[in-house]
Amino acid sequence: MKLKSYKYFIAILAITTIFSSCSKENNIVDEQRLTKQDETTLKLISFKQELFSKSGGTMLSDSAEWYLEGLLNYEQANNTHEFTQVEFLYDTLAWPSGNGVISYEDIQLVYASVNDVAENMAQQSTNPDYTFDVIDLQVIETGLKNGEQFIAVSLSGGLPGKAPTYVGFLEDDYWLFGYGEGKCGDYSGQYIGRDATTELQHHIRFVPTTPSYYVSVETKVAFPSEFPTSDNPFGYYMIWMLDGPATECLSPDELNYYLSKFDYIKNFKQPAGKTFITVDVDYTLILNKGTTYLHTYELKYGVNIGCPID
Repeated sequence: MKLKSYKYFIAILAITTIFSSCSKENNIVDEQRLTKQDETTLKLISFKQELFSKSGGTMLSDSAEWYLEGLLNYEQANNTHEFTQVEFLYDTLAWPSGNGVISYEDIQLVYASVNDVAENMAQQSTNPDYTFDVIDLQVIETGLKNGEQFIAVSLSGGLPGKAPTYVGFLEDDYWLFGYGEGKCGDYSGQYIGRDATTELQHHIRFVPTTPSYYVSVETKVAFPSEFPTSDNPFGYYMIWMLDGPATECLSPDELNYYLSKFDYIKNFKQPAGKTFITVDVDYTLILNKGTTYLHTYELKYGVNIGCPID
């Protein structure tokens, strides 16, 4: 799922406003306080009103995915990136769309199902202060003739509080480089659907930041060849690439090395006047005289306009 050639980019990459959701609990929004910069917030509020006030309506699947993910984060997430005991939960739900269209009724069912997953995750923590950081949705086409689709749900949550900038990889964190093939070495066959890209992404996303909305969002892509180094005992670059001594099975020491280099890469790519928002880690391949596999970082930066919603 992380292969760049097949990654399902949704409309959020095409707009110029992105959000990192702030804490919400049945707030009454004073729309007079919302400016044109808060267009995303207004769209999400309008989407929910329309979704639950009409019957028989439909939406394009692409749009529904974007709006639903945005609404869930708007309502659930407390995206401060300052958490202790951070944990992740993955689930897969049916995405009942046909011919690229999904009904309002089915969107409501998916919305309720993701909220149920989040509620169960919070209840299992047995801590009333438990909250969510990011809720991520991604529609997956199975390739079956009946056009069946699923939506991969990834939730991260924990207890608000101070934590290290990055949580390091543990001694059993041996991961294949990509393709969702899970762990490797003595742990081969475990956690299918995850790989080194998903785990690096989850670790490096948790950097201290302020609950904010952003405008003028810009994406910068970092490639291994841009960051050669002589201090990597596992390869030639600060980002993983299957070249020289590199292998497909990344050890916790190797993953921690790439984790330690992320701040340098993030700062190197940062545009003037913009702050770091988030990163997607992808794997891809280059076909030349042979096949070269590598990781890339899609770094998003924007102008921080603060959090206008109490």
